[in-house]
Amino acid sequence: MADPHAAMTQARAAYLCAENADHNGLRAWIRGLQSLISYWAGRLHESVKYAQSGTEFALHSQSTAAVWLPVSAARAWAALGNSAETHAAIRQAEDAWDAVRPDEVDELGGLCAFGRSRQIYYAADALSWLPSEARAAQDYGKRAVDAYADEESPEWAFGDAAGSRADLAIARISLGDLEGAEDAVSPTLDLEPENRINGIVHSAMRVHKALSRSTLAAPSNELQERIEMFTRAPLKALPR
Repeated sequence: MADPHAAMTQARAAYLCAENADHNGLRAWIRGLQSLISYWAGRLHESVKYAQSGTEFALHSQSTAAVWLPVSAARAWAALGNSAETHAAIRQAEDAWDAVRPDEVDELGGLCAFGRSRQIYYAADALSWLPSEARAAQDYGKRAVDAYADEESPEWAFGDAAGSRADLAIARISLGDLEGAEDAVSPTLDLEPENRINGIVHSAMRVHKALSRSTLAAPSNELQERIEMFTRAPLKALPR
């Protein structure tokens, strides 16, 4: 709901519980959550630090957080424009699968487990920040959209599905494909206000910014207006 201060307060309380329980898997997962909160709040260096600080716990637990943490760092590094660190973190996340053994946190499922679909989405999200990686971002974006095509899948999440579509749209904008970008992002712009969470609104605005800074700026006026209308009624604007 775009309240990172409150979110981080809850996360710190949760981390104290993980400390009291002396549970490395929970420590690692909460560090991933703190990295996520920081990323969407635009505190990118903080996002990297949280991801890195959870790595040791993840290695001890061997949970899927060992994949989540480096690919979370990859997104933040990419948003900071650091291509080398981005690629290194994406590779680290992929390599981490070899040692993963799901723990009690993973067994809770949902957001508590990090699957292949989310890994692909995070990689697409990272690469979409780097104009020089437009082709790779498009490939990952397509794979992510396909991974979230089945709403009955246990890994399906409307936020990640929408983010994947935004990343694919951004990659296509970089490649000069306005029609393809509109096709990718349109389902996201049809979401009802109660589903317009902070991350989705940010992703939509990234598409808007990419359009306005591209050679497609003039012919994309209508799509830009659709995005602006979409972001006028986010979840946080609804009555509490």
